[in-house]
Parts: sequence; structure tokens; C-alpha cells
Amino acid sequence: MDADEYRRMAEVEQSHWWYRATRSLLRQFIVTELQEVGRSRPRRFLDAGCGTGATGAWLSDLGSVIALDSEPEALRLYGETHPEAQLIHGDIAAMDLPNDCVDVALCVTVLYHAEVIDPAKAVREMARVVQPGGLVCLMEPGVRSLRRSHDRITHGARRFSRHDLEDLARQANLDIVRSTGAYSFLIPPAWIKAKLEKSDSSSDLDNNTTGLFGLLGFLAWCERKLLQLISLPWGLSVLVIACKRQ
Repeated sequence: MDADEYRRMAEVEQSHWWYRATRSLLRQFIVTELQEVGRSRPRRFLDAGCGTGATGAWLSDLGSVIALDSEPEALRLYGETHPEAQLIHGDIAAMDLPNDCVDVALCVTVLYHAEVIDPAKAVREMARVVQPGGLVCLMEPGVRSLRRSHDRITHGARRFSRHDLEDLARQANLDIVRSTGAYSFLIPPAWIKAKLEKSDSSSDLDNNTTGLFGLLGFLAWCERKLLQLISLPWGLSVLVIACKRQ
């Protein structure tokens, strides 16, 4: 991903509506599943393909965090803002970590990158480092036909359906705990934006930080309430939580 995009991420991770909403969404799903597991000892988390920490550094509220990324600039920015994490420079598909060393592996908008040559291998690596009974949480861009200029600036090579992510998890011998679409309300405006875009490469982080003055954040909140009851068949993002067999 372009170095400038990492700097944008670091600058807006606390203010941009999507980052705030995504952290709330992940917290809702992960904390719920951890309560089901019910362990009392301190937990260890892997923020796989961590970027600057915009979507995964919050895990330090629940335990210790290993932040892994292949980009030194991303790790530098992560460490500046989130010094409590253990930073590791490495490949998500070949991690220099022992087997069964973390309780949860979180991977947000990483597998879609062109730099990840084999997403299935990356998910198998996450399954390897998670303890039996632990969780792998995958969240990736959805709607495969909706490739936009933002995908080009982030070097996005692919998008996923729910079933795509489920298949990756099953291939890694993980059991699906939860699978859903998210940000379903963004599909129509994203489709329109893709049709109207004239720039070959522009970042979504350059504008609309407030989410239409709070409207998109409110819709995300409403959707999170709905996701407490049901799963959605599609969304501009798709999310799968899977468990490693004991």
C-alpha cells in the first residue's frame, strides 16, 4: 500500500467515522465470542497485517497485542500511537511466531491486497498461531464487482463474498462461528461513486471524515444493533469469525 495512505490512516484513525464504527463492530463481535469461551487468564492477540493500528490496536484493552506487518512505515506509525504493542516485521503468510501462541488473530482489510499472493496460506498461518479453541476474525471488502479508485491506491486485488471468507476458514480447518455482511447501507452509494469517479486513484480517507455529519455513523450503529439479532447476506464489508478445533 502507498506510504501516503499509511500516513492518512494514522492521521484520521481517531476521527474518521469508518474507523470508529469498525472498532465498535469488531469489539461487539470479538468480546461476545470471548465471553462464550470464558477463560480467566490474560489473553494474547495478533493484529495480523496491522497497518497503523486503526482497526486492531484497541485489543490492548483486553490483553497483550502482537502487531505484525510487512511495511516498516506502518509499524513505525503504529508504535508512535500505540507503544504498548509488540511490533513484528513479517509476512502474514509466513509468520515468525510459534504454534498456538495467541488467543485471537484479527485480520482486517489485508487479504484483499495484491501483496498477499495466497490468501488461503495467510489464513492457514493465522490458524496455526491461534490456540485450540481460539478465534480467527477476518474482515474484508465485499461485493466483488465494486472495484473503485480507493482499491487502486490501496493495491486492492480482490474482494470477497461471505462464502469466500468462509471457504478460506474451512480450508484452514477452522469452524465457522459467525458470518455476516456489514456496512450494507454503503453498497448503493459506493456503486454510484464507482460509476462517477474520474480519478484513477483517490483515497476514501481524503474526504467525508465525519460521515455526512454523523449520519453514516448513526446508520452503522443501527446496523450493529441489527447484527445482534441476525446476520446479513451481503455488505460493503464481510466478516467471518472462526474457531480452531480443540
